[in-house]
Amino acid sequence: MKINISTHSGRILAAVTITGLLLALSSCTKTSTTSNITTNTTTTASGGTAVTINLVAQNMAFDKNSITVAAGANVTITFNNKDTIPHNFALYTNSSATPPAIFQGQTVTGPTTVTYTFTAPATPGTYFFRCDVHPTSMTGSFIVQ
Repeated sequence: MKINISTHSGRILAAVTITGLLLALSSCTKTSTTSNITTNTTTTASGGTAVTINLVAQNMAFDKNSITVAAGANVTITFNNKDTIPHNFALYTNSSATPPAIFQGQTVTGPTTVTYTFTAPATPGTYFFRCDVHPTSMTGSFIVQ
């Protein structure tokens, strides 16, 4: 059996070069993890400057009683009013809901979906959200971390 040394050496050199490049590229890879947890009662978003929350109003109740975001985050709430009565989302400093609101979304009669956009408070703490039309039955905590 006759082996062509120059062809065989060229293939080995190419394989070693490709392996070296792959190893070099893999060491440059950045791994990042963003924690976004959504359950029936809580939505958590952290580590970023923008967050989208899906909030549903149905049967005179919100589908979440707690929303957690990063301080100063740009918040987008996709608000789905599945009821045939008016609802909104409004954010206040505390449960007294003393004006002015931090954010007060337009009241909409469903079924319809609207998008609310605002900046979360820069100061960490627990704030209060509610439907201004049903201020005692549709409420929750807006946690800023």
